[in-house]
Amino acid sequence: LYQKNKKKEFLEMFGDRFYTYGLEDWAFTPEFGTESLLRHFGTNSLKGYGIDELEMGIIAAGAALHYLAETQHDKVQHITSISRIEEDRYVWLDRFTIRILELFSSPNDNAKTLVHIIDQTVSPMGSRMLKRWLALPLKEKAAIDERLDCVEHFLRNQETSSEIVRLIESIGDLERIISKVATGRISPKEVVQLKKALKAVEPIKALLNESGQPSLRALAEKLDPCAAVTAKIEKEIQPDPPYLVAKGNVIASGVSPELDDLRAIAFSGKDYLLQIQQRESERTGIPSLKIAFNNVFGYYLEVTNAHKNKVPAEWMRKQTLTNAERYITPELKEYEEKILGAEEKILALETRLFTELVQFLAGHIAPVQQNAHLIARADCLLSFATVALRNNYIRPHIAENHVLDIKDGRHPVIEKQLPIGEEYIANDVYLDNDTQQIIIITGPNMSGKSALLRQTALIVLLAQIGCFVPAKHARIGLVDKIFTRVGASDNISSGESTFMVEMNETA
Repeated sequence: LYQKNKKKEFLEMFGDRFYTYGLEDWAFTPEFGTESLLRHFGTNSLKGYGIDELEMGIIAAGAALHYLAETQHDKVQHITSISRIEEDRYVWLDRFTIRILELFSSPNDNAKTLVHIIDQTVSPMGSRMLKRWLALPLKEKAAIDERLDCVEHFLRNQETSSEIVRLIESIGDLERIISKVATGRISPKEVVQLKKALKAVEPIKALLNESGQPSLRALAEKLDPCAAVTAKIEKEIQPDPPYLVAKGNVIASGVSPELDDLRAIAFSGKDYLLQIQQRESERTGIPSLKIAFNNVFGYYLEVTNAHKNKVPAEWMRKQTLTNAERYITPELKEYEEKILGAEEKILALETRLFTELVQFLAGHIAPVQQNAHLIARADCLLSFATVALRNNYIRPHIAENHVLDIKDGRHPVIEKQLPIGEEYIANDVYLDNDTQQIIIITGPNMSGKSALLRQTALIVLLAQIGCFVPAKHARIGLVDKIFTRVGASDNISSGESTFMVEMNETA
């Protein structure tokens, strides 16, 4: 997003490789930004969000909301909060470090990255949260230890952990589903998935509560199964509805008497006519009474001349034949009107009832979003426990000092790429402020100099996101920044050194 009158400067600075959208200059003022945010969140101040003094942030957020409104994306009630990324809470990683450590991507084809190794989450929202954790390692010892305590608990209680993983797997992408409720673009099938997801919250809550682990119990207390939501979906939506409302048979029986009547008419017409015929035959004592249809006057009752003296006064004669007479009744005319437009009416009624249900769900966005966030957190911690178990990781000791002591450290990515039977050669690293602040590593090509550099950074990073680490012992003094520079883009995970890459490029 950029100011329309600054398009030339924008293109000179960033080029035309991005998708862009120009807004008027007044959309980039602090007054407009503040007004937009206050109106959206329904508050009198931005102080509670901790952003009241971040003028540039307010301008950017206000411009983003204005863009959504201008492009008809006005259903944004799922955006329920705004916060700043506090630099004093997270480790600083510059873009070169992220690229060189190959946290999320690699310039080399088919190369594994750190996220490939540690992401064993079973839900899309858990996977997204894990990537955020990896990009923003923690700096507070208490917060790191809290995550490590949870991972340790899951490791010690494998049976419970496996059951929670199974339940989370059944939830699907709760975060995305509830955002579709806000935009009004949720399908009937997704509504049923929302019900299934919320039903899985209750046993997850119970298992976490029974764990006895303080952090997990605190997480469980915040989980809300949203019983009213599951009950309403259970009552109003068919168990296996189509993806589109237009396909029909979305709303369950018993929700709307009018809909049930229309369905009975549209799909059980003969049965309904037989019921009328039988009832009227018994009431009038005309055993030969029958109901038929023609294009002239629609549905009618036919009575033979032998019984025409039994015809009730309210029946209206429409046709006289040689041996019989034909009559219509208000009930038959009403039925006829219903059946002729039943399918259209069914679709309109189902659409209205489904829209009303979605509006009801929109009133429960906040607690469902909270559930999604908490379940994603549990998924990440379970993923760390799974990785630790599979790869023989240990719990790092986090200290508020300047000592880095790693015994038999391993590179988490390279060790998984080695041929079967070949073991990774582990390394020790010790650094402190008093006796060994700097290490100079020398050696021939492919001896592991770059690997050791990256391995040390990755072990520290893993420790500070609350994950166990590939080592026999690790004492990590908290760091606030990680910088990594390697001479060239080597392909370390595939066994090519910096020198080899350079030689290949030259050749």
